[in-house]
Amino acid sequence: MRHSGPSRRVAASWGRSTMFIEQRIYTAHPGKLPAWLKAYAEIGGPASSRTLTPLMGMFTVEFGQINRVLFLRGFDDIDERERGMVRRDADPEWQRFLQETRPIGALMAQEAKLLKTVPFSPIQKVGQPFVKTIEGDAMFVDHRTYDFEPGRINSWLQAYETVGKPVQDKHLGQLLFFAVTECGPINQAVFAWAYSSLGDRDRRRAAMAADPGWAEFGKATSGLGALKAQNTLVLKPVPWSPIR
Repeated sequence: MRHSGPSRRVAASWGRSTMFIEQRIYTAHPGKLPAWLKAYAEIGGPASSRTLTPLMGMFTVEFGQINRVLFLRGFDDIDERERGMVRRDADPEWQRFLQETRPIGALMAQEAKLLKTVPFSPIQKVGQPFVKTIEGDAMFVDHRTYDFEPGRINSWLQAYETVGKPVQDKHLGQLLFFAVTECGPINQAVFAWAYSSLGDRDRRRAAMAADPGWAEFGKATSGLGALKAQNTLVLKPVPWSPIR
């Protein structure tokens, strides 16, 4: 199967998405994350969702660099984020959260990225209800960040949408979101699949790898020279995460 590059329709389609996702990753000193999470669940999280937009998802890192929490918040209008930040900073409960967590000294580093969902991302609107389709009560999230050579991400996305994603839809768990970076390290795709267990993830990925269609995706992308690096985190949702 030959892919010479994105058509004008596909290349333009990534810019039509209207939903922004702010992804934050906070790294804590060992042993101090539970106390910070408790304060966020009781004080900081409700204040943020009341003054900003509702939380999309919040997760702790199970595999990867641990002692970290990753959370997602969506904005249909990115200017609403700035207005919401002003409201949050003026909120007495948010100030109480800051006062109560300062003595904990939990946070060592913070990272923020602004993402835009692509058209085939399942989540496209703030407040869109999350419907869990995987079985069981547990959830493990395979969160992936792919770094691309400048100018080559659209060709890879086209091949993924038309060749790779149909194979993954057949074999993998539940796609939660798929986005590209708008601010932060650019030329990145950030996406996440949910599974009922780590064993479920392993079995499903083995079935995908054995599917001839996945080899076709490899052929469609091998000549693009698109990918520079790939990073995977395994996450677990916190009890109050809307995605769980």
